Amino acid sequence: MSVGEVDLLVAIPSHNNAATIGRTVEVVEEAFQANYPRERVVIVNVDGGSKDDTPDIFATAAVQRNGGSRGLTSLRTEHRVSANYASVPSQGLAYRSILASVDLLRAKACAVISPMTAQATPEWVRNLLQPVYKQKCDFLAPLYTREKFDGLLARNVLYPMTHAIFGRGIRELQSSELAFSGALATLCLNQDVWNEEAVVASPEIWMAVSAIASDVPCCQSYLGPKVPPASRGATDIVGVIRQTLGTLFWCLESFESVWLGRKEAATVPTIGPDHELSPQTTRVNRKRLYDLFRSGAGELEPILGTILAADTHADVQQLATVDEKKFRFGNELWAKTLYDFTASYHHAVLNRDHMIQAFVPLYRGRICSFLLQHQDSSQDEIEADSQDLCGKLDQLKPYLVERWKK
Repeated sequence: MSVGEVDLLVAIPSHNNAATIGRTVEVVEEAFQANYPRERVVIVNVDGGSKDDTPDIFATAAVQRNGGSRGLTSLRTEHRVSANYASVPSQGLAYRSILASVDLLRAKACAVISPMTAQATPEWVRNLLQPVYKQKCDFLAPLYTREKFDGLLARNVLYPMTHAIFGRGIRELQSSELAFSGALATLCLNQDVWNEEAVVASPEIWMAVSAIASDVPCCQSYLGPKVPPASRGATDIVGVIRQTLGTLFWCLESFESVWLGRKEAATVPTIGPDHELSPQTTRVNRKRLYDLFRSGAGELEPILGTILAADTHADVQQLATVDEKKFRFGNELWAKTLYDFTASYHHAVLNRDHMIQAFVPLYRGRICSFLLQHQDSSQDEIEADSQDLCGKLDQLKPYLVERWKK
């Protein structure tokens, strides 16, 4: 109530980010001062029960302004609002709070920025907000320069599948930075989905697919390098795939009337480069991936036989006998594998959670193959292979539709 209506809102979801949230607030306010000095603006911190000083630092972080003043003193609104949405962090609850804030304040555009993104700059904030605020884009996904073998789940599963099935590919379907219009925020907020596990787990994917399915204008904007954390712990690949693939499959069921009848593809407008790779290489234990694929394909052979079509199953089992140096999980076989899992998930041929766990060793095999194939590849060669996978999935879409309806 003290804020009133605003033009622009930047949301910072947080949980124990006392070490970095002050810098994030500074970046956002610098962007406001440089690019939107006359707009009504607000920063909203939605916090998931931080045990450190995150909310206090958010409220008190000082930013030096022209003339030495703190804050956007030319405006008469509150510029920082804190909301503790739960005692434990939840992506779904955080996003629901953000959408409610946008709706209540009638914001024209909203950007979400992670307080853990150390390389964020005022230009990032502008590149997120400007296309939504000024260029009539309702959903904006970021684009980054990534390390050569970073973001493999997006490159091998999420992007090519949405590209082929929905006819519009968004490269960063699940990202800690994105932007959207007030109209899309209200549309999503009013959907009766906020108790669905898929939306609670990955609201970013659901929002992106909702925007595509609703045929609202979508775009992508290049932000800069995406630097992985200096010290990353062991990734729970089963948990990550359960979260992302489970949400994608749920979205396919929710929007089946949209994609089953869609035949024409449309390009998602891109501002800046769309597939930049840095020369740095993320270290991945390729031999371990290969060994886990072989053992998983053997141990889960009866389960895979109920999920995969007979010829796909035979090809996967034969692949598990190939020597590591000659191992290739090709694009056509991978496309059929993805579609077989999609259709089997739809028909619930097994417990769905067990199905996604059975997908994990095959995904490891695909990534092992990708690393072997592209250890010396250039950026353009990797991109050409990515587009070939999109093409294979597009060609095989009738195969998915047939299995889906069967």
